[in-house]
Amino acid sequence: MKSNSSDSSQTSEATATAPRLLDRIQSPADIKAMREQDLPQLAQDVREELIGVLSQTGGHLGPNLGVVELTIALHRVFNTPHDRFVMDVSHQGYVHKMFTGRLDRFNTMRQFGGLNGFLLRTESEHDCYGGDENIIVVAGDAAFTCGISYEALNNVKAHTKRFIVVLNDNEWSIAKNVGAIANYLNSIVTNPTYAHLHDKARDFVQAILGKTGVHLAHKVEESVKGLLVPSVIFEELGLRYYGPIDGHDIPLLIRTFEFLKTQEEPVLLHILTKKGKGYAPALKQPDKFHGLGKYKIESGETAPTPTPTYSEIIGKTLAKFAETPRRIPAAISMSVSRRSMPRFSPAGWQRRDCNHSSQFTPHFSSAPTTWRSTTSPFRT
Repeated sequence: MKSNSSDSSQTSEATATAPRLLDRIQSPADIKAMREQDLPQLAQDVREELIGVLSQTGGHLGPNLGVVELTIALHRVFNTPHDRFVMDVSHQGYVHKMFTGRLDRFNTMRQFGGLNGFLLRTESEHDCYGGDENIIVVAGDAAFTCGISYEALNNVKAHTKRFIVVLNDNEWSIAKNVGAIANYLNSIVTNPTYAHLHDKARDFVQAILGKTGVHLAHKVEESVKGLLVPSVIFEELGLRYYGPIDGHDIPLLIRTFEFLKTQEEPVLLHILTKKGKGYAPALKQPDKFHGLGKYKIESGETAPTPTPTYSEIIGKTLAKFAETPRRIPAAISMSVSRRSMPRFSPAGWQRRDCNHSSQFTPHFSSAPTTWRSTTSPFRT
């Protein structure tokens, strides 16, 4: 009996000290060598690392929790630095850093002498622009509220063939996306074709596995008509549109990228993700966990900062001005945030029941967001 007890104890200790799958990743080649059925566990390991480390260093937690499966699939299918990953702001590049030889320094994120909080070409050959083979651009839906994004897309077809845009649609930038483009993307997602997305998309991908050449193209053409929601705006810019698909389904992402990398034309893949996936406090408060300082893992609670932020000071000052009959146009870059400017948001006006709030009509757009007085000389 003693022997059995000892064996059981040793087994428990071995299990407790077994290395995480994440610890095996020294380069993208290790992701390619991993069994596909182990990749969901790798995703779990990555999320635990993100939550644990950023609770001590601070950083962009929500965006990175949302792109874990996407980053796994990208490194499974493509070959950096030969293929190039370009991320719109690159604050969602933490997982990419883990997979490209920087896991042992991940706890130095945003610390003096440590890893940069964004992708940095001088930090790694995997962080770069331009490409020899495939160029894969990962852009959040908020990026598509900016004119410069469309200016770039307008030139893609004339200059590039092997070009993949991944539209990472989580309905948030820093705060909730608003405006015409956000509504447009929502109309794509709510199209009736999306009804049985997961089953139909999986059937589609399975149908083309192993097919090559003309037969593959023929199968894709037939399947696309019944599966994929057409998006006129992207097609008119010269990008073949695919999606939307589940951005947390690793096998589906892998099969889709394997197909897309064979295309000799610019394409756009629309994926749906959850900002903050895997961590309840981040799902509950996506704007807060977009980027923050240290926090308690159990509750997500952050320590109060002794000094107010510039946004808080500006918001408080604007609110003071708004208590008078003055006509004030207010422009806030990027997005509406109740956290950074709570006193000068539509919700803030309702809570405060300001006497002069009726003079203000909110005009929503994500970059910049504006509130204009209905009688302001600045009104358009």
